[in-house]
Amino acid sequence: MNNSIVDKLEKYIELDTKTKSSYWKNIYNGNANYKNPFEALTFGGYLKKERLFKSFANYILSILIFGNNIFKSETYKNYKIVFDKSKRLINSDTLRHIFTFELLKSINPPSNVCVIGDGKCNFVIGSLLTFPNSRIFSINLSETLINDYLVLKEMKILDDTEIQVIENEHDEILENKKLILIPSHLKEFLSNKNVDLFFNIASFQEMTIDEIENYFRIIKSNNSLFYCCNREYKKLVGGEELYFDNYPWGNITKKFNEDCPWHQKNYQKNYPFITKYDGNHKHCLIDYSN
Repeated sequence: MNNSIVDKLEKYIELDTKTKSSYWKNIYNGNANYKNPFEALTFGGYLKKERLFKSFANYILSILIFGNNIFKSETYKNYKIVFDKSKRLINSDTLRHIFTFELLKSINPPSNVCVIGDGKCNFVIGSLLTFPNSRIFSINLSETLINDYLVLKEMKILDDTEIQVIENEHDEILENKKLILIPSHLKEFLSNKNVDLFFNIASFQEMTIDEIENYFRIIKSNNSLFYCCNREYKKLVGGEELYFDNYPWGNITKKFNEDCPWHQKNYQKNYPFITKYDGNHKHCLIDYSN
């Protein structure tokens, strides 16, 4: 593949290794086809609308889990226009992002928004639709950034001229760049960048405790709003134990802090079709502007 963005990101795969938990070392063990935008890779699926029955079954199972109201929302309709153009199916991963953006669309539109750990561009797409005037920062392992970028190419969303890859913590943001891709080992680039809103959805639960602490320090340096949705407790394959309530929130009041209603069940193509996640998910919104 001859692509300057992919080439730049591939240079940093080895440097990102030090930021990986046992979970990601197990996923990216040399066999993961991260250059295939349709590969699941545990961080979400990209399903094509190939058969009418498949699309219908996906829709029915979605209603059984999430109810019908979300399909009437403005956010869902906006996503559907974009997904229909590329014949991409809206699955449960995308629906959870739709719920999140529907919840937060009433906040003051951010000038800069950052997702820590996107997958299949569900966040990037939602941010483009919900906050069209915002610059988007996406920080992740380089393999995942490559996969996300190739999803954008497949869906014909954003031109390469609108995307910048950060290659040094002291890089300047280039003019007219809409999406800034940041390999995880360069996270310090995000310190004091006037990011108004950070997101982390089901990603902290797969990191090391040190990485989580580093991200909280960066979020606080931006005096930002922070939306977080993660499993209440998760034990990784290497034995790391992560507790939502033990994240370094600081002495601050959460705007809300509760079980996340749309992040409790999932569906699959085989019986029993609808299953519960292995553990409760909580979500909260914090304002670090004070």
